[in-house]
Amino acid sequence: MKSIKKLALAGVVAAGAAWGPAHAADLAPTYKAPVKAFAPVQTWDGFYVGGNVGYDWSTSSTGISALSTDPALAAPLAAFIAAGSFPTSLSPSAKGVIGGIQAGYNWQVAPQWLVGLEADFQGSDVKGSTTQALAPVGFDATSTTVTKGIDWFGTVRGRVGVLVAPQWLLYGTGGFAYGRTKSSFSTTDVTSGCAVGGTICASGASSGTSTGWTAGAGTEVMFAPNWSFKAEYLYVDLGRRTLNVASSTIPAIVFTTSTPFREQIARVGINYHFSAGPVVARY
Repeated sequence: MKSIKKLALAGVVAAGAAWGPAHAADLAPTYKAPVKAFAPVQTWDGFYVGGNVGYDWSTSSTGISALSTDPALAAPLAAFIAAGSFPTSLSPSAKGVIGGIQAGYNWQVAPQWLVGLEADFQGSDVKGSTTQALAPVGFDATSTTVTKGIDWFGTVRGRVGVLVAPQWLLYGTGGFAYGRTKSSFSTTDVTSGCAVGGTICASGASSGTSTGWTAGAGTEVMFAPNWSFKAEYLYVDLGRRTLNVASSTIPAIVFTTSTPFREQIARVGINYHFSAGPVVARY
């Protein structure tokens, strides 16, 4: 009887030994290495286009002078000017709304640094005018007017920026500027009117394409895939427009005006980036 029990026990032990190695792996929990998630990295590389609207203002003054090509009139004209018959400068205080388009290309040269090129073209409603009336003692009263304006302008600029966050760019910009500028001048003898050979009246205007330079700074934020909003300040210097106007009543007297076009511009805009967007690293 004891022999039978020993045999049964030995069979159970042998069966357990055989079953254990075969099925231990099935009982072990399944383990997988954790997958590391990589955050999207914003890129600004590539071509973009957009539109903008803004405001232009300037406070520079137009210089005014007069001379005579007839030596016989030089002394009387000098006395007339010394009496304060004509202003020596007037400020048209030109200002107005601007709007246009821009296009450019960005190179993100490092995770936080960007360089680029941008060109824009603006329609302009910038204009200004001012009039001054003078009544010197012993001389006729006069009224003198100057105007200035910009019909359109554009710039071609480089940009250098730093990404303070993946979607937030701060940048400086500068380069070439061009535009169609215009100015005018007129003066009238209020007391006696425009009498040929007796009083001094003059009127003239000038317009054309001017060139110069621009510099400024701005900020741009990616607010949606491929879309950004920007706010920008530019100082634009388009040089001076000089106008020589001979008197219509005494042609030997010539007025010269010099009008600077030094514009301050604040504008906002939206850009569409053709290739910018989140890039996910894959491993």
